[in-house]
Amino acid sequence: MAARVLMKIVQGRRYAILGHNIAYSVSPQMHGAAFAATGLPHQYGRADVEKVEEFVSSDFFKDSLFGGCSVTIPHKQAIIPYVDVLSEAAATIGSVNTLVVREEFQDNEMKRVIFGDNTDWRGIFNPLERQLGGTSDGGYALILGGGG
Repeated sequence: MAARVLMKIVQGRRYAILGHNIAYSVSPQMHGAAFAATGLPHQYGRADVEKVEEFVSSDFFKDSLFGGCSVTIPHKQAIIPYVDVLSEAAATIGSVNTLVVREEFQDNEMKRVIFGDNTDWRGIFNPLERQLGGTSDGGYALILGGGG
C-alpha cells in the first residue's frame, strides 16, 4: 500500500460523518489528520442533513469517489433501506453506524455495493471482555446509557 500511495496510484476517496446537528463533531479533523499522517489522499467532511433521503439523493453520496461514512443520530436506522449488504452485527442490533463502499464484479461488470456495519457494540464489549476475561456463562447484563 505504501508504494501505491507514494506512486500516487491510490485514488482519493470522499468520506463524511452523516448525522444532524453535528457541528460539534471532531470526526472530520480526526480522520483528516489520520489520512494526512498516513499519506492517504482521502477527504473527510460532514453531511449534516435532517433526513437521510437528502443524503442518499446528494451528489456526495452518488459520486464515484464516495468511500463511505460514519453514521450517527438520528440516521442509524433510517439509512438501512439504502444499504446493499448488512453485517450480522448491524442486522442483529437494528442500526448502522458505518457505511463502506465496495466495488464488486457482478453480472460481468463492476458494481458499487454499500456495506453497512455496526461497530458500536465493540465499544462496550471489548472493555468488558478484557475486564471480565473470556466468554460469558450465558447470563444477562443491563447496560444503561444515552448513546445512539
